[in-house]
Amino acid sequence: MRKTFIFLLFILNIMTVAALLVSYLAVFIAPDKLWLPAIFGLAYPFILWANLLFVAFWIFIKPRILLLSLVAILLGGVFVNRYFQLTGKSTSDEGIRVVSYNVMLFGGEKGSNQRSNANKIVDYLNQQNADIICLQDVQLGRNNAFNAANAVKELKTIEHYHFGRSSVTYGVVTFTRYPILKMGEIRTKNSSNIAIYTDVLIDSDTVRIFNIHLQSYKIDPRKYAIIESPGIDDERDLKEMREIGSKLKRAFQFRAGQVREISDFIEQTPYPVIICGDFNDTPVSYAYQQILGNRNDAFVKAGSGFGRTYIGKLPSFRIDNIFYSNDFKAYNFKTANFRMSDHLPVSCKLIKK
Repeated sequence: MRKTFIFLLFILNIMTVAALLVSYLAVFIAPDKLWLPAIFGLAYPFILWANLLFVAFWIFIKPRILLLSLVAILLGGVFVNRYFQLTGKSTSDEGIRVVSYNVMLFGGEKGSNQRSNANKIVDYLNQQNADIICLQDVQLGRNNAFNAANAVKELKTIEHYHFGRSSVTYGVVTFTRYPILKMGEIRTKNSSNIAIYTDVLIDSDTVRIFNIHLQSYKIDPRKYAIIESPGIDDERDLKEMREIGSKLKRAFQFRAGQVREISDFIEQTPYPVIICGDFNDTPVSYAYQQILGNRNDAFVKAGSGFGRTYIGKLPSFRIDNIFYSNDFKAYNFKTANFRMSDHLPVSCKLIKK
């Protein structure tokens, strides 16, 4: 009986190792070509933990077998760093303070007022003394919940702004202390999301700021009981699982086209770049890898802890990012525990080399 149990665990271990290796492929294979690795990439943290548990288990049972999971984990060490950092990097030197935040249309807490939520968020941003603020999922409709021009007057370190509408009701806004030289948009067909770029003058240099909001999964947790269910019990649960799987697939595939277009544009930029946004995808994904390119992730370079940014009912992941070109160094990365959205704001200080 004991031998059978160990053999079954060994087979299960091989399966978890295979799943981990497939998850690594998610950053290289475009989901609109083959979408299955993207699912494994999304599940990477859970697959990683399963392999870590096997390592701990085999230490006491058959130490040689632990090499299966240990080698697989070490092969993807770069991906572990994208999820967890032991120590941050900080400085008191002067630099460019950057904040990025998906404000969830100023939805705030359940039953709260949009205008009141917007005021609270502006108050929070005012405390950050930021030089660059990138907001996504901003309510820009006619209900007067938020007005970007008025916000500039209230934000003590901000003098200019650039907004892009992805629909009549919402879009993205970039606020900056620095003079704006040029503004532009990157739109994708059949998408309600948008990316904007803003050229600003910092000292005597032009820097291009990208504010990106990629395609979401469009999964409303309130409509799917399976999300809070401990298991799959009936046909309804199976139907909801299929619907969720279908939405995941469509979002993976749509983002693939978006990020290719955006990353091509970024690559052609002749200036140093700062990239902020809600990617709606995790650090082990094609979308993340395409936007990152040969640039740097501020969390990886200067963050600490797990750095999760999404705090809604779906599994919590780090999907909000600040990237930057090699012209800068990052310090003081922080994910703030400010809960006026289903996302948390992220910030860092960038210093020119």
